[in-house]
Amino acid sequence: MRRQTANPAMRLLPSCLIVLALGIASPAAAAGRTYKPVVEDKTPQYELCRLRKREFTEGGTDCFYRRQTGGKDALIRVDDAKVRCQAEYQCKRLK
Repeated sequence: MRRQTANPAMRLLPSCLIVLALGIASPAAAAGRTYKPVVEDKTPQYELCRLRKREFTEGGTDCFYRRQTGGKDALIRVDDAKVRCQAEYQCKRLK
């Protein structure tokens, strides 16, 4: 009787499956990256400004606000006399 020889492709199948399984299960070799947009965001940044003092002048009322991060005080001038200034508001952050 003649002995049957196995097809060469059938002999390679188990080894190909092992290599494929190890390739899928291995950790990624690439470094992680954080997304950074090409165009910077141009929206203005805001910070909290709290009422520091109020002055009554001939032309109206001056409201001085202290910035949360420090720096130059914000000034809001109202033309009416004896106006109450709001306690705090969101002012644009200085650069």
